[in-house]
Amino acid sequence: MKFQISLLFILAFFVQQSSCNKNCVETTYNFELPVKAYPDKDTIKVGDTIWVEINSRTDFLDKSTNKTINYAGAANLGSAIGFSFRDTVNKKWVDAANDFKFSLLKGLNTNSSNINLYREYLFSEEAGYYVFKLGIMPQKKGLYSFLLSNSNNTYRQNDKCTKANFTIIFRNTNQHYYLSPSYSGQTNLEGGDYYFIVN
Repeated sequence: MKFQISLLFILAFFVQQSSCNKNCVETTYNFELPVKAYPDKDTIKVGDTIWVEINSRTDFLDKSTNKTINYAGAANLGSAIGFSFRDTVNKKWVDAANDFKFSLLKGLNTNSSNINLYREYLFSEEAGYYVFKLGIMPQKKGLYSFLLSNSNNTYRQNDKCTKANFTIIFRNTNQHYYLSPSYSGQTNLEGGDYYFIVN
């Protein structure tokens, strides 16, 4: 989808240029990190809140080896969340992060290099879980979408060699793909994007 393609560049935000020392061997894991949005209604009102939440144990199944890995202590696990508004006149998605107010209950807000398009966050770790909770409150009417970027080249605070790629994907959430103008009728779509109407 065009919205997803336009936001691919934000994935680079979490790519850290940290190098290993000469005595270590780089290892890369591939994990899936589930996120949930609620209430997952396809239509909400101006000022309503959509909560985006992560509450995941630090034990993950590595898709490359099918082994469970404890990946606690991540230093840069997070996401850049991009927001777009559907311009029905010009039939294109436009940057829309400033059409929202935000309430961050869990996680850390970091500086965004493009505040018109996205907000950037790091997730917190609490008692063996990675947690994040963000309230998103639209201030204008229209068709909107937001997308959570993956967290690539994530490293531990005490181990910059053993890195992990986290695919952030919605679970137990209706993402309302049918609202997208490019929706083709597929029923098995999944990803980190979410569509909704504000009236």
